[in-house]
Amino acid sequence: MSHDLHKRDTIDQVPPEPCSPEEVALKSFFLGPQSENAPWLRELVMQILDNWFAWRRLLYPADGRAISVADQESTRFLAKREDFRTRIYELMQRFQNEMPSFSPRYIGHMLTEASMPALLGHIITVLHNPNNISGEASRVGIEIEEEAIHELMKMVRYQPEEGNGHFTSGGTLANLESCLRARGRMAKWLAAGAAARAAGRNIGLMEAAHMGWEYYDRLRVDDRMDDDLLVRFNFLKSGALRTVREYEKLFGFPYEGPVALVPNNKHYSWNKSIDIMGMGEEAFRGIPTDRNGRMSVDGLKKELDRALGEKRPVMMVVSIAGTTELGDFDPIHEVQHLLDTWREQHGLHIWHHIDAAYGGFFCTLDIDKIDLISQSMTEALKSMHKANSITIDPHKLGYVPYSSGAILCKSKREYFYKKTHAPYINFRDAEDRGPQTVEGSRSAAGAVSTWLTARSIGLNRAGYGIILERTIRSRMKLESLFAEASVRLRVNPHAETNVLCFCVADEGDPLSIVNRRTQAIYEAFSPDENHDFFVSKTSLGRNDYKAFLDDFTSGWDAVQDAGELSLIRLVLMNPFFDNRETDVYYPEEFVSKLLQFLDTLE
Repeated sequence: MSHDLHKRDTIDQVPPEPCSPEEVALKSFFLGPQSENAPWLRELVMQILDNWFAWRRLLYPADGRAISVADQESTRFLAKREDFRTRIYELMQRFQNEMPSFSPRYIGHMLTEASMPALLGHIITVLHNPNNISGEASRVGIEIEEEAIHELMKMVRYQPEEGNGHFTSGGTLANLESCLRARGRMAKWLAAGAAARAAGRNIGLMEAAHMGWEYYDRLRVDDRMDDDLLVRFNFLKSGALRTVREYEKLFGFPYEGPVALVPNNKHYSWNKSIDIMGMGEEAFRGIPTDRNGRMSVDGLKKELDRALGEKRPVMMVVSIAGTTELGDFDPIHEVQHLLDTWREQHGLHIWHHIDAAYGGFFCTLDIDKIDLISQSMTEALKSMHKANSITIDPHKLGYVPYSSGAILCKSKREYFYKKTHAPYINFRDAEDRGPQTVEGSRSAAGAVSTWLTARSIGLNRAGYGIILERTIRSRMKLESLFAEASVRLRVNPHAETNVLCFCVADEGDPLSIVNRRTQAIYEAFSPDENHDFFVSKTSLGRNDYKAFLDDFTSGWDAVQDAGELSLIRLVLMNPFFDNRETDVYYPEEFVSKLLQFLDTLE
């Protein structure tokens, strides 16, 4: 065992600086690890319940009671009530064994303490139980969803009056919603191009698939294309096989369908989306990552050139803002610049979607003043508003209860991609969200929770910006403690948000040994049972992260005897992890426990 493993024990304990007034104020929005704000939360919950009780009593007071005092005093009623109480007690006892994700000791997955505004918004919504499918089932819920979507759009610098969106059950569904809209747009453009070709215009398939709305609108007017004509050439209306035969006859070559370009650092939900879309695995083309673990823009350019050469329309290009494994941002600004260049030079309009399920709320950072993030991430955040669509998960860095995701579209025209008729639902107008959502029935809880947090905490620099800046500083603090503790602690050198990944390696260690050591650490701090801390584990495969792995593992001259590298993954979302008032200072405590465990492996 190397001597430096015990260096942590000799670090001088310097009293930390007190919290700023702004940070102290933000503590009012969380219950606290020891339920410090419980009296206030209890008061608010009782006010909510009393208000709900009164609303029910006073709405139709002349109706009279349905449950009499005699009913409530009957033997069978009382017996059932006691049985019910027993079941409630049983359920509460079972949840005593649930994951303590509220605790600063939970630094595993992208899950943490929910804010009190979010909890209370969720409770209020559950009590009233609106269904945001339409105004017939939700009067207030759909209004609040509209306002909450506007808050999210302003956060990412979309113009609410120009775009639209809706809440989903999470990022997986929001990403699928973006695929459907990108495909729907391409289907319309291809249909117009095919109709124009049939009418004698010299338009190619790639030009048609990426023509842009201005050319589409002009074609429809100039060639007098009505909806009935376009249905014949729309593969979503007339069937893919029949339409492909039309395309091949008109354009004169075998048509193999569109492709989607998604970086290899993607979330696994993208594989689901492509499966659901029925595009086939070969149409799902991965973009290599660079030495930082982010999308390679050179790799993207090669795939765009390849698609152009193969005459395969590009349905969409996806960038990631906050990758699942490393928490980092793709160079969104460079991706957007490349797509803008293609539009200007080739006349090809390509849908750009940003999967910001995790990283979207970093838009609240004061990026012009803080020096915590890279220039690339700064430029990426500034460029997000240029993309066609964005996925955001309030149930991650929005500190909102599950499940709450959202799809945002920059353009209303691209959001409202289809018409749906349901004879038993009265959709109010052309801009009703109901016909546009994959889910039919939708709870308003995610929208209301997001609305209340946005209006109370603030999706701005003075609210969420301070909270998320604090979490980034937590990662930086832990990195510095790792550096002081041992040279064996190998930390991802390119981290820039609040996710820290590391492994333990001696000079010359093969990947197989490092991976076994990572597995042992994971089991010692796994979520299977209560430990001093809880961590997660990820594996970076050589096929997806070759440049990153070559660079990272060269730091200890690793023997490349495995196809992947396993890393301990710490998600430092909890706003109290770097707390200055607790008796335990969590960053130092975690390093101490980690070093103690490593001693046992020697």
